[in-house]
Amino acid sequence: MPFTSLLRPEQIALAPAWRGFGETVDGLLERLTAAGLLSASARVAAASAVRAREQEASTAVLEIGVGVPHARIAGLEHPVVGLAVSASGLYEAVPTVPIRIVALVLSPLTALDEHLRTLADIATLLHSAELRTLLLRATSPAAALDVLSRFARGMP
Repeated sequence: MPFTSLLRPEQIALAPAWRGFGETVDGLLERLTAAGLLSASARVAAASAVRAREQEASTAVLEIGVGVPHARIAGLEHPVVGLAVSASGLYEAVPTVPIRIVALVLSPLTALDEHLRTLADIATLLHSAELRTLLLRATSPAAALDVLSRFARGMP
């Protein structure tokens, strides 16, 4: 499923006060819970699964300053995504390399193909330097979603 079709403005955080990987993940999970997309138990499972996945190997794409933490968890019927954007950076995957855009992806345990397609869609979209620049300049979640949607329409 295309990444942009899973996003609504309430799932997007612009310039949040979060600092560090854990705060960023927790902040996005809070948004998804508040939007009614995650139950409290799924939120706890997601926090644990995303952290465990990140311990295996970083999900940051250092050369473009993007993080794509992700996990498959029980209790979901379909993939759920959140997006955080901060010009000053949300966390450093390695010292002095700020991660400015984070796309969190959670999928049902049984949805491996859909999970991988969503991750591939994000990687393809966020590979565009122009898109990343426009996202970092977005003044509202709706504007960020509009930018993403415009670029997604231009994808093959």
